[in-house]
Amino acid sequence: MKKTFTVKGGCVLCLNCVYQCPVRAISIIEDVSVAIDKEKCLGCGKCAKSCQMEAIVEIQN
Repeated sequence: MKKTFTVKGGCVLCLNCVYQCPVRAISIIEDVSVAIDKEKCLGCGKCAKSCQMEAIVEIQN
């Protein structure tokens, strides 16, 4: 089963996750936060590992 991730509060738009995503599944939302496109996401977790604010978390299914 593919892991899924979401952005919770605490994003400071450092964009580390955007640079780490191998399939460009992360986009900026109105200079406030980022969003993960679940259709494009591979579930690799590189975004969560690169997030110093721990704003990206795995969704437990």
